[in-house]
Amino acid sequence: MLRPMTSVPRITVIGAGMAGSDAALAAARLGVRVDLYEQRPVKSTPAHHTDRFAELVCSNSFGGEGANNAKGLLQAEMAAAGGVVLTSAQATRLPAGGALAVDREAFSDRVTERVRAHPLVTVAATMDDAAEKAAELAAAAA
Repeated sequence: MLRPMTSVPRITVIGAGMAGSDAALAAARLGVRVDLYEQRPVKSTPAHHTDRFAELVCSNSFGGEGANNAKGLLQAEMAAAGGVVLTSAQATRLPAGGALAVDREAFSDRVTERVRAHPLVTVAATMDDAAEKAAELAAAAA
């Protein structure tokens, strides 16, 4: 017999990159509270230049569009799922022939704004919070 839930479910997401941002908002759309832990801006990496989520550090291209290649098929699946990454990419696209390329800053700004604006997503503000939570989750999984 299933017991009725007495509280709103809650999950933890480590990292506000593309996958973490999409995961956090997908869960929140389902009514799940999300604790999103991100190390930046407290701690950065040599590749990152901003404190924004889903920062593209190598290329501004998501690759060729169209269902006849792996990247294009993945893009189509992500678009069908309605995630923040592909909807933001489509909203900030730049001319790039048959590829989906974006304005890096506008893309990261849009993802960050949408994640931070969701009432069920709480973003941790310090590196200590993120490191402590990651260690706690790793210990629980062992």
